[in-house]
Amino acid sequence: MSRVQFEQKGSTLTAVEIVRGSRAPIISRLHRSLLAIGIVISSYQVRTGVSEITERIELERRDGGSIEAQLSDETKAAILRVAIED
Repeated sequence: MSRVQFEQKGSTLTAVEIVRGSRAPIISRLHRSLLAIGIVISSYQVRTGVSEITERIELERRDGGSIEAQLSDETKAAILRVAIED
């Protein structure tokens, strides 16, 4: 099971934290999905626990703009699809 927490500054999506019961990171699958909609990963941190992995990913638009409105919704949907696959 996964827990996903999105971080926002106002209406701008800035980061996501994904906690999963698996020890296998999902960054590579997530990276492909995000690139397809014009989102790049600006920072990635991972912490492992005894029975879970926590990945924190900071996000940016490829063109440097803000991730707002429809693009924010599309980004969240792409992240959730990958996070709940396992």
